[in-house]
Amino acid sequence: MKHFRDLEAIIAQLRALVAGGSVGPDQKKHVEAALDELRQLRRKPHLTQAVVYKCVRRVAESLLTAFFKN
Repeated sequence: MKHFRDLEAIIAQLRALVAGGSVGPDQKKHVEAALDELRQLRRKPHLTQAVVYKCVRRVAESLLTAFFKN
């Protein structure tokens, strides 16, 4: 996949969130899972729309679980 500035920007923001220490251990686990998904997406050479949608869904689920867990 070509390096897109938006993808790199969100990876940098999530890294900063984790490094800043403003998240708890459980939240950190879910944010790291989202980061892993984005890193894998970045490494894939040929993406289909379905692959991108699945990745976005998994990232959104990880972040929602991290920050809106009841």
